[in-house]
Amino acid sequence: MIKLETSRLLMRPYSENDRGQFLALNCDPQVRRYMNGELTRKAADKKFNNVLKEQLANQGACWAITEKATPAYIGHAYMESSNSHPFHELGFLFLKSFWGRGYGTETVLQLVRYYLYDASLPGLSASVDCDNSQSIRLLEKTGFNRERVAVDNHGPFFIYSIKRKHGGKTSEELKAEGKQ
Repeated sequence: MIKLETSRLLMRPYSENDRGQFLALNCDPQVRRYMNGELTRKAADKKFNNVLKEQLANQGACWAITEKATPAYIGHAYMESSNSHPFHELGFLFLKSFWGRGYGTETVLQLVRYYLYDASLPGLSASVDCDNSQSIRLLEKTGFNRERVAVDNHGPFFIYSIKRKHGGKTSEELKAEGKQ
């Protein structure tokens, strides 16, 4: 699995040493408030084991996000197939003590750069609870467009997407100009 970097962050594969922080992140009710609720310690531990197993098999894409300067574990990012969109879906969570520092924006922008331009995916999607104003603002600030509202057994959520640009323009802009 690849490592990704920004000026302040390192997004790297998980190791067994990250288990405690991963569990703290995923068992925090405030962190998971808009993600279908907190996980029990047992469920979070099982999820962490699956992350490690998928990494060993070169499947899935999950990153431990750390600060370069400290190197404190600050959060989690992932990319997976989407049930609600043809594009792969990205997601992210951060420990509360690291909220409000711009790390979410930095992480999403780096994932967009990598997947749309280096890996040449046609687009990415993200699902966000309709009440999660912080993540909605982050997605819109990083170029994602709201497509629609969907509903699952946890309630309504927005589906966002971003498409790779061609020559500095999105596929929608090229279609409007009659060039695609």
